Amino acid sequence: MKQTIYLYIQAPDTTEFVVLGRLTVANDKGEFIYNPSYPINWVPDEIQYPLRKGHIYEVNENKGIPNFVMDIVPDAWGQVVLQRIFGAEKDTPWTSLDYLIHSKNSDRFGAICVGEIRKVTKKATDENFQDMLKLEDFLEFTNNIRTGKEIDKISLALAQTTSLGGARPKITLYDDKKLYLAKPKDINDPANIPRIEYACLSFAAKKGFNVANHNLKTINHNGIVKDILILERFDREFDKETKRFYRYPMLSGLTLLNAAWTTTDRSRWSYPLLANEMLRKRISQEEIHELYRRMLFNALIGNDDDHPKNHAFIFQGGRWQLAPLFDVVPQVTYVPTTLAMQIGDDGTKITRKNLLSSASSFKIENEVAKDMLDEILSWKDELKNHYIELLSPQDFEIVWSKIPNIE
Repeated sequence: MKQTIYLYIQAPDTTEFVVLGRLTVANDKGEFIYNPSYPINWVPDEIQYPLRKGHIYEVNENKGIPNFVMDIVPDAWGQVVLQRIFGAEKDTPWTSLDYLIHSKNSDRFGAICVGEIRKVTKKATDENFQDMLKLEDFLEFTNNIRTGKEIDKISLALAQTTSLGGARPKITLYDDKKLYLAKPKDINDPANIPRIEYACLSFAAKKGFNVANHNLKTINHNGIVKDILILERFDREFDKETKRFYRYPMLSGLTLLNAAWTTTDRSRWSYPLLANEMLRKRISQEEIHELYRRMLFNALIGNDDDHPKNHAFIFQGGRWQLAPLFDVVPQVTYVPTTLAMQIGDDGTKITRKNLLSSASSFKIENEVAKDMLDEILSWKDELKNHYIELLSPQDFEIVWSKIPNIE
């Protein structure tokens, strides 16, 4: 089966959309070509897909999907939602392009939208967000999706599918000229994950990390008190003149690494390699040091879901930058001994020796790296008290019993 989509992008420093290019996929092989009339010299992935008008790029990764396009494909939650809503209309297996075509452009990660014609239409770039007051309705919608109940037409407005923020139920909501990502507890969660993630993010912010603005909202839903993590969308900013949102271009760590997502090949899932790609993107040394500290922090708290899609980069102020920290959740079912990405000489193992072995890849001297690690490990007692203050006794026991012992 052959499928074609067109990519639209809100170019830097404007709220107007232009056609970036065309992607055609057949038999798991893709062809990408830039729009010959693309009006600017900037493209999102100039390393793997430099602007060469007329050149056809053959795409073999991700069943024919370039990584910078995979970044906006709905994740596990979005795919479940789309299958529930549109499944009766399809008699063939879902493809990544199906998910892109059937999902909304308004809440996508970064500045890229998609369409099926080579012209940017108003419908393709419309901004239609639910108000924060719809949060309770979304909790009901989430429960209906997870339990297989019927989804009425009124609830379809709650069917958002952004890839930002991890593979859990979530919705982008509007409040006072800002957009927020709301992440409630999932039906099968073994613990109060929204509150646990809030505890991790608030502790990281306290320790000087660049963290997405966040809050914890508690509401009474059908007589049950529920926590929802609220994250401010850092890839959106309201433009007073056009009364539209400016969309900052975004790329995931997976795209910078040119790594595979849908296969078992994780050879490029690597912190040292990501640091090197940050250098190629001319990202500051200070931010590369921040990535190293984030790796150490993930080891401290036992967050082994630190895969490349949970690291993001944002184009602001005319340059690529490390995006604020988000989606940081410790393991709650076992004590992790590895991270998702390679750390150093001993691969993904969480050990002191391994955490220090790759310091030079981050342009950090060995003694400085030791000081960084010692400082972060010294936070353990403070982290414990932070958890005790914010978590229920049951959730504290679940989280604290899964903290790695780093030796």
